[in-house]
Amino acid sequence: MSFVRVIPLGGVREFGLNSTVIETGTGSILVDAGLMFPKFNPTGIDQIIPDFSYVKENQEAFEGIILTHGHEDHVGALPYLLKDAPIPVFAHPFTLELVKRKLREFDMNGPIDLQSVYPGQKITIAGMEVTFIEVAHSTLGCYSLSIQTPQGKIIHSGDLKEVPPEYGTIGPDVKLFICESTNAEVNPRYTDENRVRKSLEAIVKKTSGAVVVSTFSSHVRRIQMLYDLAVESGRKIAIIGRSISQIVDIATDLEALNFDPRDVIKPEEIISMDRSKVLIVCTGTQGEIYSVLSLIARGWHKFKVKEGDSVIISARVIPGNELAITRCIDKLIDFGAKVYYPETAEVHASGHAPQEELRKAVTLLKPAIVMPVHGELRHMKGLADIVDSLPGLNAQTVLAKPGQIWTVGPDGMEMTGETAHGRCFVDGELTGDIRDVVLRDRRHISEGGLVVAFVVIDSGKPLVVLGPDIMCKGVVPASMEQELIDDIRRHAGEVLDSCLEKEINIQALQNRLREAIGIRLKARLGKKPMVIPIIMEI
Repeated sequence: MSFVRVIPLGGVREFGLNSTVIETGTGSILVDAGLMFPKFNPTGIDQIIPDFSYVKENQEAFEGIILTHGHEDHVGALPYLLKDAPIPVFAHPFTLELVKRKLREFDMNGPIDLQSVYPGQKITIAGMEVTFIEVAHSTLGCYSLSIQTPQGKIIHSGDLKEVPPEYGTIGPDVKLFICESTNAEVNPRYTDENRVRKSLEAIVKKTSGAVVVSTFSSHVRRIQMLYDLAVESGRKIAIIGRSISQIVDIATDLEALNFDPRDVIKPEEIISMDRSKVLIVCTGTQGEIYSVLSLIARGWHKFKVKEGDSVIISARVIPGNELAITRCIDKLIDFGAKVYYPETAEVHASGHAPQEELRKAVTLLKPAIVMPVHGELRHMKGLADIVDSLPGLNAQTVLAKPGQIWTVGPDGMEMTGETAHGRCFVDGELTGDIRDVVLRDRRHISEGGLVVAFVVIDSGKPLVVLGPDIMCKGVVPASMEQELIDDIRRHAGEVLDSCLEKEINIQALQNRLREAIGIRLKARLGKKPMVIPIIMEI
């Protein structure tokens, strides 16, 4: 059979969860296995991963998982998949080192097949020949993929900053271009790394106190740049944060970072040093609540910022994190620090292709079909508009949804079905079992509080033996609580008396009590807490 199917399990119409199945009559591969962090966390969810049911149920057909690079939105869900489906993994050596550490955190030290692949290397897998094309992005070891399939060549862009030279020699027989669309909607102000370096250098030179720089943990070249600036300005550098410390260790072992240990100080040494001789590199570019920068901003870290210090956020704000990072910035300013971030200074260069590079990529490849990925719908539509605007190119554009099965044929690409898809929630040790009803209940409690009504009834009489006793948590201030409890108790008593005059059904009685108390609270408070009636029979 010569069919080719493409199934995005995530990474379309959303940021994160990047994971795409490509299958032929011979077998299947999965490109990336990424996660997503929740935008808001009132429900206790730590991470969100794709629903891998399709892969797990058909794992005998999957001959490999190919990772384009080591960012969490491309590799973070891998342990959750591998524990149920131990499929071989192919990636750059740097990415594999990240994967190995991640697997150790999950106590997955078994015989998982991890295979290093290098730029320009070709492998044959699942009836497809895959060539690994090195691309520039904001970490090490990033690949685009050239995949020769029975229906023609598929190019998967991965995440890339600029078009690689190889794109000029791949065409013109490209059947499908699966292309990232992050910067397709709004063209960012282009800033290269040299301009970023000059801007950072100027800030360091004019700072009389400490310099704190928060950058993406995986941005190894940026970390090397910051080390070089620290040494040139006579400062010692401190690396603070678990994830960024791990990256520095891996990159140093692979000789991708060149640090002189004499220029590096331990985090605990900072507070005893001259502030003008310190440059701190830390986590927290997205205002994550327990990241180092967020702890510093709230005054919870041993190191305190003050007037004369400079804080640099050398990263873009991922959509959805704007509120968290602006609060962090405001708190840092309140402590007296001068804060620099991409909207106010050239302190970051995007690792994603601007519109002119996306246009160049499509022009060089001349694909018959373009499938935008790695973006929300507006970003995907932006790439589709770029494709439609190119003269002489009559390409089909596919704005896919997660779980849709798209079949590649001689005349184009059509949706031929749908498979299991969605989001699974990681909540501590629970994965995938936290369903919407649980999240709904948590959200309900977080927004309105909790009211418990306890009643004991004698079903033989029938009459109320004890109660109703009322307990409130998180509903009103303590000064109002007793008056509210008394009101609910009276109202609940009236409802019980009315109901007990009729035939007793405990389930019906609980429902009636829950409804009546909820209506009463809504009328009084303008909100409806979660109400749990507990009725015992004697």
